Amino acid sequence: MLGKLLWDAAYALTVIEFEAKVLEIEEMSQDAGYWIRRIPPRLWATAYFEGTRFGHLTANIIESLNSWISEASGLPIIQMMECIRRQLMTWFNERRETSMQWTSILVPTAERRVAEALEHARTYQVLRANEAEFEVISHEGTNIVDIRNRCCLCRGWQLYGLPCAHAVAALLSCRQNVHRFTESCFTVATYRKTYSQTIHPIPDKSLWKELSENDPNANKALEVIINPPKSLRPPGRPRKRRVRAEDRGRVKRVVHCSRCNQTGHFRTTCAAPI
Repeated sequence: MLGKLLWDAAYALTVIEFEAKVLEIEEMSQDAGYWIRRIPPRLWATAYFEGTRFGHLTANIIESLNSWISEASGLPIIQMMECIRRQLMTWFNERRETSMQWTSILVPTAERRVAEALEHARTYQVLRANEAEFEVISHEGTNIVDIRNRCCLCRGWQLYGLPCAHAVAALLSCRQNVHRFTESCFTVATYRKTYSQTIHPIPDKSLWKELSENDPNANKALEVIINPPKSLRPPGRPRKRRVRAEDRGRVKRVVHCSRCNQTGHFRTTCAAPI
């Protein structure tokens, strides 16, 4: 139950909705409410997010990439890069071919969301204040829509980049094309442009040419210098530093480097040039 309330709070579009969910959590568990209050809501709550999330709140897209790249991560560098290149080459081609079958203006997921908004908008009452501002009345309440600034009081338009049902109702009332008021990243044209470039196949490593001193391109290759890292990191995964409850509130000890006479690090991790 707490998990569902936390999820609802994270996806609440307005501050009022967010606070209502947090109050419900506090009623169920004071400790859970205290823990949530300690985390700035702008870091995890949709209602406090200042930018546009385009419907995403998590990093699931990164996790999906990590899921297939985990096997390649333990390979030598060349094999790992080849594994990544082959996967991306396949993905680009599949997405190009799939998008060529679309006949809509928006990508399917965005088109479905706009269709749902159109369905809800038919039951709303719209009152026009001027050429840009509208008052939209529904069973949920009253929302103010500004089509010039592409915003609605429910914040759905701002956060998703697609007109919400209130905005759609306002746009239809003044005979505007709803698709013209969507973010360009949702259009099929932008999707096709994203995957328009080809990642070309590469022959087997045994066929790769090594540049000789007499090769005119050898000098160009030698001009590329890759410097090693300034500081060395120990092998293996870095250990996580856990703060014990009894250590919270204590004044941290300031460390001093005997090599560069600066604070904040030791001699063994000093990155100052020799």
